[in-house]
Amino acid sequence: MRSRFDIGRPGGSKRRRFDAPTGPRGLQSATVSFLEDHLGGRTWRADPPFSSVTFKVRHLGARDYRAGFREIDATLDTVAGTLVASVPVASLDLNNPLIRERMLSAEFLDAARFPDVRWTVAQIDGDESRALVAVGELSIHGHTQTVTGRGRIGLPGAGLLSPENRVGIELSATVDRRDFGLDWQEPLPGGGDTLGWDVTLEALLEFVEQT
Repeated sequence: MRSRFDIGRPGGSKRRRFDAPTGPRGLQSATVSFLEDHLGGRTWRADPPFSSVTFKVRHLGARDYRAGFREIDATLDTVAGTLVASVPVASLDLNNPLIRERMLSAEFLDAARFPDVRWTVAQIDGDESRALVAVGELSIHGHTQTVTGRGRIGLPGAGLLSPENRVGIELSATVDRRDFGLDWQEPLPGGGDTLGWDVTLEALLEFVEQT
């Protein structure tokens, strides 16, 4: 598995950790984390129409094949220090019904046995440029691995068509699908693999502050 990113880099921007520090008797200390400083001590929920989770994988060794999910649920708790995101596997969005049926079958994602993809993040670091590094447990196809994603967070503020306080977060990570039991492969007649082993996951999330 890939190692965690370093918290600070010589000569670079200083990262602030999103761990909830504790003092005597387990009480949280007065230290303010990056996200709590950036967003305040509230809970934020993703707005599904303005959020997406997609993945891409190399197909036939020639191009990236991209697909996504129609439904998403994500909650960001700045005080608890957690981001929990899940998508129903059955909401896989493909314009080819035959490929979609095969992807949901036991040959691939096996949606009947493993109905959700879930990422539980317990550490998020950020810096002055609003770059993020998130470390959490990703569960796919009955397998759970520690996965590190990187991305950015926007500036919070009211939306153009709504008074709610909103903020955007973008995160991506690349995983080896074999780590999640997704080891189907078929060699091409001229050499090479039908599907690449590396899969890039991308989450574009627009959160709404909960009051």
